[in-house]
Amino acid sequence: MKKLLSIFLVLFGLYSFAGNPPFTMTIPDDFAVQVVPSDSSKADTIKYWKFSSKNILNFSQMSLTNWAEGGESAISGVAYSNIKWNYLKNSFKFENFLMASYGITWNKDQGTRKTEDRFEYGGLLGYEIVNDLFYSFVINLKSQFANGYKYPNDSVIVSSTLSPANLYLSLGLQYKPVEYASIFLSPASGKFVFVMNQELADKGAFGVQPAIRDTAGNILLPGRNVAPSFGVNLLLTYNRDILKNVNFDTRINIHNNYMDDNISNRWNMDVDWESALSFKINSYLSSNLFMRLLYDDDIPIPTYEKIGDTKVEVGKGPKVQFKENFGIGITFKV
Repeated sequence: MKKLLSIFLVLFGLYSFAGNPPFTMTIPDDFAVQVVPSDSSKADTIKYWKFSSKNILNFSQMSLTNWAEGGESAISGVAYSNIKWNYLKNSFKFENFLMASYGITWNKDQGTRKTEDRFEYGGLLGYEIVNDLFYSFVINLKSQFANGYKYPNDSVIVSSTLSPANLYLSLGLQYKPVEYASIFLSPASGKFVFVMNQELADKGAFGVQPAIRDTAGNILLPGRNVAPSFGVNLLLTYNRDILKNVNFDTRINIHNNYMDDNISNRWNMDVDWESALSFKINSYLSSNLFMRLLYDDDIPIPTYEKIGDTKVEVGKGPKVQFKENFGIGITFKV
């Protein structure tokens, strides 16, 4: 995706959407000084840690009885959890989040299938050098819980735990003018793609180097389990109520490998953009729209054509991947 200009447009859009605030540091109320009741043996304490969690159970259901146009009754559900624990003291901060989601769908013909499977940890260590600007180190790990299959063939595994796992280690600057928006830019970022399932590694799945085989197909040298890269990383975050009872949460992670062996690929951008729109109905019910867009030039996506009644793979290549889920859910926060 040779569109470097789009990065600057996104930066400008996020900064404008944040209201172009002045360069001032805003400290949440949760970090205010708490005075201990008068006691000569106790000193005043400060609450440096802030904890929060948001958990959602989304459901959807369709029932058909004697429906002339065809179709099958189906039930699906997705569970989401987002836990945050942050530390702030003077110019030092330590931000963490843990996200997990798992979803399944069921219908009579196809049985049970996985529709969502993910866990992610993110951490940031920062030290403020001037107002709202921090030296920062960022770590981010993404993977999944269970096997994924090449449906309708549920005997062919296409992914599994830590296959893939994407690990980012980045050193750079974070600009956070307001609590709900931030920009992190790292000119020194390592990206490591792990494929610990050897069968998938031998196939060269998710961009790792495949196994070397002889003419008979026997493996001479197993496929590698890690594909490292080094380049620039850009991370944009925004989380705010944009309307009454409507929250918009989005994260854009863009990575460029400028050490790629293939010089022509050095301006290809890997993009991971996820967004969530939550519409609050009452204290416990909400309607939620989750979206995720992925692009990785090293991951070939099959192209299929239907020949007769058979779906046939006719080629592979990098493509934009998109996932969307909408439903009514139960929400509870801590």
